[in-house]
Amino acid sequence: MKNGLAILLTSLTAFISSAQAQTEPPAKLIGYITLPNVEGWMDHLAVDVKGQRLFVPAEHQKTIEVVDLRAGKVIHTITGFAGAPRKTLYLPESNQIWVDDAESVKYFNAETYALIKNIPLDLDKSSKLIPDNGALDPVTRQFYVTITADANSATATVKGSVEILDTKTGQRIGNIKVDGTDPSGIAFDAATPRMFVVMGDTAQVQVIDREKRSVIASWDITGGTAPHTVAIDTAHHRLFVGARVKPGHIFKPGKMVVMDTDTGKVVATLDTEGGADEQRHGASVGAVVQPVGPDAVQRLHQRGDGGHRSTTRRPAPHAAPMRQQRRDRERPEQVELLLHRE
Repeated sequence: MKNGLAILLTSLTAFISSAQAQTEPPAKLIGYITLPNVEGWMDHLAVDVKGQRLFVPAEHQKTIEVVDLRAGKVIHTITGFAGAPRKTLYLPESNQIWVDDAESVKYFNAETYALIKNIPLDLDKSSKLIPDNGALDPVTRQFYVTITADANSATATVKGSVEILDTKTGQRIGNIKVDGTDPSGIAFDAATPRMFVVMGDTAQVQVIDREKRSVIASWDITGGTAPHTVAIDTAHHRLFVGARVKPGHIFKPGKMVVMDTDTGKVVATLDTEGGADEQRHGASVGAVVQPVGPDAVQRLHQRGDGGHRSTTRRPAPHAAPMRQQRRDRERPEQVELLLHRE
């Protein structure tokens, strides 16, 4: 069964007063890229901007599909994963691809696609903990990987952690224990040593001191039942938490919870089209972009008066939902990629 990658192009050129936001052009579907050997879940993508390549973790196949965005086709498939690849990073300074899978983090030469090193995470398999999401500290170039019980978080007895890997030396250099079984998204405060980790099982933000490698505060995410992803606007002291109303992506409404990064206070809660799995904050445009639910991309705008509003762009009526289609194998699956320029 063929899987399609729908590519959208939207312009986020200037922002952001309320009047400007009302006149911005809608997202435009410009085509599809077929992934011939992929079906099922795809997770956190990475992009090589200069080389115009996209790295797509195909969980069911246990592969990374390398897509040439200029040619519009898959040009290579990376194999050899012990489990489902989840979080993918591309490091332009070393031309490497970093990926976590069921029990380790691997990194590859992005020119030859050869494995450079496998870094075991020494996980207790009986605990059913697995690596999932992660984030790269842009200053230290350390890769923080969440270890979560994921789908087993409700019944898990072993708490999760955040593993730390140095992408300069290729070494695992430590970990941070968290109070919960489902650490999900990670965001870094560029102005302080703080790191924010959202906990799907407790509906909290755990504030971590990266230098001390310990939790220094916990904040309740009021209105976000099952938080899963997070982004930060350091300049305006805002944390954006993408939450689900229950496990899964297709249930409506999802929630976007906006929090003050100084106090932990919830300052706004907005409905979204569905549960988010990934989001990005664009500092130059004052907006958070996230794919939500089965067939939509949503933007949260910060107004000049400090308030927030959201807009939704649906790529196309025929852009079939990826998650729904896992239950209906008679239709081709789709995943939407939002390409934006600032």
